[in-house]
Amino acid sequence: MLLNKKRMLVVLLIIIFLSSGAAAESLWSDNSKDLYQDYPDYIMGDIITVVIEEDASAIQSANSDASQGSNYNAQGGGLLDFIPFFDFSYSDSESADGQTQRSGTLQADITTEVVEIKENGNLKIQGTKRVKINGEIQTILLEGVIRPQDINFDNEVSSKRVSNANIEYEGEGVVGDKQEPGVLTKLFNFIF
Repeated sequence: MLLNKKRMLVVLLIIIFLSSGAAAESLWSDNSKDLYQDYPDYIMGDIITVVIEEDASAIQSANSDASQGSNYNAQGGGLLDFIPFFDFSYSDSESADGQTQRSGTLQADITTEVVEIKENGNLKIQGTKRVKINGEIQTILLEGVIRPQDINFDNEVSSKRVSNANIEYEGEGVVGDKQEPGVLTKLFNFIF
């Protein structure tokens, strides 16, 4: 039994001695790709869905205040005693306040096509979506540049990740026509 323990100790020491010369390296490298994300190689004509989630608001205000005044008085005297005393004063004041406020929200999905692959691997996308509901035609146009790593596993990218984004949303139909000012309104706005 003692002999078996000595043999086990010798074998264990040999294993420790042999393994001490091996260099320990990490399985992870800073240069390796993300373990859970595999970016496909995109080619021109590939389809990518953009989830449009845009909120925009702006407020602009301006104030102006101007005033001026003049005061004239004259008295007759000497040779001009027959001219009565007169007093004239004038003042002018003007102030103006103005404020514009605009806000808008757009939420939609649009499927785009890769129309160009940049030298750095970024993708130029472009797409149009046209929907007709109850006689109203709604058209969405989107173009811009995205990074492949911003595309999720569902092949979708947020519009907030689109560089140089050009998003246009237009509506045609009865409701859209009613939002246009009439001829008389345009004429009065032109004159005044």
